[in-house]
Amino acid sequence: MRLIFVPKHQRLVNQCYPTGRTPDKKPKSSETSYLLYYVNSRRSKLQKVSSYLLKRSRSDISRRKIGNISVTLDLMNKIINSCKENLNVFINDFFNIMINVLSNNNFNNDSSIVELLEACFGSICSNVDATLLNSDPAFVKYYSSFIELFFNIVDNKIHNDDLLVELCMDISVTTNLASNPKLNHFINKAVTFTIVKFQERNPRYKAYSLEPQIKSTLTRRLSRTQTRMIGLDNAMDIIESDSTVKVLQSFFNTTETDKLNLSLRSLLACQQKTPNKELLEFVCNGIPVQLRYIVILLLIRQLKETATKTEHDIIDPIISLKLISSLLESDVSLVGLSVLDIMKKLLNFQLENFRNVDIVYECRVAIRNLSHKNYYKGQTSDILYELLVGLKSFEIAGQKHMEGREDENQVKLQILSTDINEIIKFKSEPSIDLELFIEMCPFLKENVIALFNIVDNQSPGPFIITKLFSSISQIESETLQKNLMDKVFEKYGKYALLSGLNYFLETSKVPSYVYYLYHMESAKFLNLNDYASQTQYKREAGALFTKDDLLNYYSDPGSNKYSKKGADVLLSRKDLGSTTDLISDSQLRSTSYDANSATTVSNSFNGDALNINKNHQVPELPRNKGSIYRFVSDDIRSFNTMRTTTPKITDLKNAIAGKSRGNKSKSNSRSLRGSQSVKSRVTDITFLLSELKSTHLDEEVGKIRDPDEEDIVGLDKIDVARSQSTKIKARKGQRASLAANDLIELYEGEEDNFEDATQDIEVMPSRGKIFSST
Repeated sequence: MRLIFVPKHQRLVNQCYPTGRTPDKKPKSSETSYLLYYVNSRRSKLQKVSSYLLKRSRSDISRRKIGNISVTLDLMNKIINSCKENLNVFINDFFNIMINVLSNNNFNNDSSIVELLEACFGSICSNVDATLLNSDPAFVKYYSSFIELFFNIVDNKIHNDDLLVELCMDISVTTNLASNPKLNHFINKAVTFTIVKFQERNPRYKAYSLEPQIKSTLTRRLSRTQTRMIGLDNAMDIIESDSTVKVLQSFFNTTETDKLNLSLRSLLACQQKTPNKELLEFVCNGIPVQLRYIVILLLIRQLKETATKTEHDIIDPIISLKLISSLLESDVSLVGLSVLDIMKKLLNFQLENFRNVDIVYECRVAIRNLSHKNYYKGQTSDILYELLVGLKSFEIAGQKHMEGREDENQVKLQILSTDINEIIKFKSEPSIDLELFIEMCPFLKENVIALFNIVDNQSPGPFIITKLFSSISQIESETLQKNLMDKVFEKYGKYALLSGLNYFLETSKVPSYVYYLYHMESAKFLNLNDYASQTQYKREAGALFTKDDLLNYYSDPGSNKYSKKGADVLLSRKDLGSTTDLISDSQLRSTSYDANSATTVSNSFNGDALNINKNHQVPELPRNKGSIYRFVSDDIRSFNTMRTTTPKITDLKNAIAGKSRGNKSKSNSRSLRGSQSVKSRVTDITFLLSELKSTHLDEEVGKIRDPDEEDIVGLDKIDVARSQSTKIKARKGQRASLAANDLIELYEGEEDNFEDATQDIEVMPSRGKIFSST
């Protein structure tokens, strides 16, 4: 008996179904549009429609009405896309319909029905939100059940790989699926299936391919164009012909780190079964550049998971290490990679497996490739420093003679030394400083020259150069010593020349091969054949150079442009304070050098020679770091070390008295070199003295009181004022040079009576005079 009254929602749904029993039915367009308007008007109407569709689908399934089921699935897809804001209201009913159809043997072997089911599921995955995915247990249950059933039916009955690839695409577009621990395993399943199908369709990515491609830095630099492998980021031309590429893009070209992490784990698991570096590079090119470093981190983590419970998931560390090397060697940009962290983990794994030759070698190759993929300026230096720290630690452990571990320490020392050799073998550009080279030199035997070739060209200080000479002396091979000394003079030139003068003069008490190497290289650098012949002669005789011998080669500026600087080192200083001391071209005092006797230093005070002392001995100059002193011989004192107080009147009287007696020295005709500030002070003092008027110098000089004395008695006020003006405060480290070439008349002024001025004082237009006396 048919019901007289039919609810409106049922009537609207029934009107969408066309009549007949054809299997390829489509819902009526106008009635479907009105139905969608109806379900969007009120939420309660939507729930009624979903419930009625579930009830009707059960009847159609039992009666095998394939056409009506097609219409039902099509209506469901349209409602999902139209009412996605209220998906939680009807989604469970729709999942019930989909699972019932898919599990029925009368329908699950029909490709058209299965395609409609996949379309509905794809719409659900595209519109589901994180709240529904993580807070509705029923949804999680239906979602999981449908995927498992779909995979099983399509794989075993229909055998349609494209449908499975489409299902994998639906899984990839599900937002926040990776954050749900009950559903995120489907990401692994979808990625694995997609990669397998991609390899089947592209056999080049399935073959075993892990052989390294050794490319020198020079070769890369000279090649203007490099062939770049096609990756997911530029595979647009093959997406249309291969749907798996689009799915891989959806899984790997994402900023969801949880999703990317799970996808990469699946990729690396596939690489353990069919290792192919081209596939790894292909996929990595599609990952956002700021997240590609995760691939290296996961490969490093695989090294610690070498032993697993199941036989099918065994991880081979050799494959993981080769994949790391191939990725570091490739053109794939790995921005954000923590170089030192990766370096330490590779090094620790290498030393933990020091008895496994294959693992040790692959770790070495990975470390080498890591050092060649530059991310910052001091990267190679940092990597070599980490290896140096390991070398020193095992050397100390070996010196302590730890029981039962002597052989182990020696093996690890050899491993680290070989790692360093592997790194510098393919390095050509300067990348380390000289100090690091000096520290590493004792641990290397064969590749010392190769290591020195990558030292940067920064100007070294004298102390570092002397350490370098000491390091050369510790090398056992004379051939290496000679080659390295050649390289040192070729790179550092005058720095090595001047620093070595002091080092070998002070430290070499017994003849050594390096001692003569230095002098031979110095002779070649200065192009002095006599110097070279003398070096050869002294080497055969086993004699050392004296200071006088060396001064002979640094006494002629015409043949040796470093004669002044070299003589400075030999005569005056035991060591050089800074690089500036070696390269300073400031003008020195024009005093000739004499190897037999030191030159007497004289300062010009109005033409009078001032000898420092009778024995021509000068106290040793203070050597402060960074200071530069000007000198010409052992008897020359720095101008900055002289007395810094202002000369008193007594000093000036003595100087003038000496001049009046005719004691003039030819050597004192020169004026003392000083700064402009010192010269201005001297001028002021000379001018003030010229103001003192006295015609009888010899008779009255004893009557003048020194204004520096505390009690000034007998001077008039104007004389006191004049004498007080001569107290000039000299700067620290400076000495005022006096040059009074004219006779200065000192006189004891007349007694003046000061009175208040009754009228304006007439100012004389005289220039240069401060006081005037009547």
